[in-house]
Amino acid sequence: MPPEPVNRAAPSDEASAPEMDAADASDGHREAAHKLREALLKTFFTGLSWTAAARGLTSVGTAARYILFVRLLKPFDFGVIASATLVCTALSAVSDPRMGQALIQQEDRIDPYLDTLFTTYFVRSLVIGLILIMFARPLGNFFHLGEAYTVFWAIVPLPILQSIQSPRLISLYRRLDFHFVTIMNVSEVAASLIFGLMAVLYWRDWRGLVFSLLAGAVVRDVLTYWLFPHWPRLSFSMAHAKTMLSFGLWFSFGMLCEFIAKQLDNLTVGHLLGPSALGNYQMAFRAGEMPVAEFTMSASLVTFPMVARLRTDRRARVRLYWSVVGVVAAVGLAYAAFIFAFGNQVVLRLFGPAWIHAVNPLKVLCIYGILQGILVVGRSFLNGLGKPERYVIAAATRAAVLAIAIYPLTAWHGPVGAAAAGVISILVALPIMAYLLQQTD
Repeated sequence: MPPEPVNRAAPSDEASAPEMDAADASDGHREAAHKLREALLKTFFTGLSWTAAARGLTSVGTAARYILFVRLLKPFDFGVIASATLVCTALSAVSDPRMGQALIQQEDRIDPYLDTLFTTYFVRSLVIGLILIMFARPLGNFFHLGEAYTVFWAIVPLPILQSIQSPRLISLYRRLDFHFVTIMNVSEVAASLIFGLMAVLYWRDWRGLVFSLLAGAVVRDVLTYWLFPHWPRLSFSMAHAKTMLSFGLWFSFGMLCEFIAKQLDNLTVGHLLGPSALGNYQMAFRAGEMPVAEFTMSASLVTFPMVARLRTDRRARVRLYWSVVGVVAAVGLAYAAFIFAFGNQVVLRLFGPAWIHAVNPLKVLCIYGILQGILVVGRSFLNGLGKPERYVIAAATRAAVLAIAIYPLTAWHGPVGAAAAGVISILVALPIMAYLLQQTD
């Protein structure tokens, strides 16, 4: 009987089977990763559309409110309210532990943390209110407000109202349910406009502007409890606080540096040039940064939690980053071109001749708005990657440069010099931000 032929192909086929299985598994892994990436990007653009709609409607309402109030009041009145809100937000920035941001990244249930979060911010708001009451007259002298120093008493309820919103609101950012942002923002602006208009017509001075802010804050508080029900208790857990502070303190310090960089110019203008000049500068600042600021605020609300999910996917993060930066640049450049061409006519027709001194700083602040938008995008990416300490480097550099440049430039060139100092500070910080983002992998 002849010997059976030897099948020499069999060993080769058997040996290649594991390799084929491995290749199939690798292809399957890549396909799954691709599908996950596409799903997350779809979620991002859905969330962005909702937040953009919310911010867009808010900006339209805010612009309408601003134009209407500007027609009824004087730059001095806006300078008075700007001085009060500047001090109030400064105290908030200095004392804000940013504990809520830590919960966005928290993988566990957040319910045990909510009462500690609520209690911390409520007590903090009472301290801020006490400081405003005690130092109202010295602050009024610093900003040359005269008898209008009582604005610091009038604004005391604002930080308290901001602190007592439902702490479960933080779940909005965890679940990416950004359509609720539209409801809250539009309702807040509508209430601020309607009740503020009645108050401005009644008082005919800065008191109407304070009432407008308070009315909007009350409506927002009510909506947070309606949309995100939670009955908070005044209780505090040190263990829960430490967990939130481990992330929040770095984030808080970075935001404090950013606040200094964004508000030091207002502080300097108000002190050197008085409330009328500050009113003009505040109007120019808001108008100059508004289009880009509204988009980047919308984008950062979404990119922060999205980037946290894309930590291991560099390709998707890079694609997301350049998409957002591209839109920021396009929107900012188009708006800057419009203001440089028609800024004088826009200010005269919308605000009136009393605000003509805002035109020149407005043009510079359009450039500021573009650069600021790019910096904010970088901040949201670093925070989403769990690297808030890296953003502190860029924010601290920006604040230091502004601190050096703001006083002499404002003294020499007025509001235009203050705006230029802001642009210079961001130009120095942007290369640092680019390097920090490059080193995140």
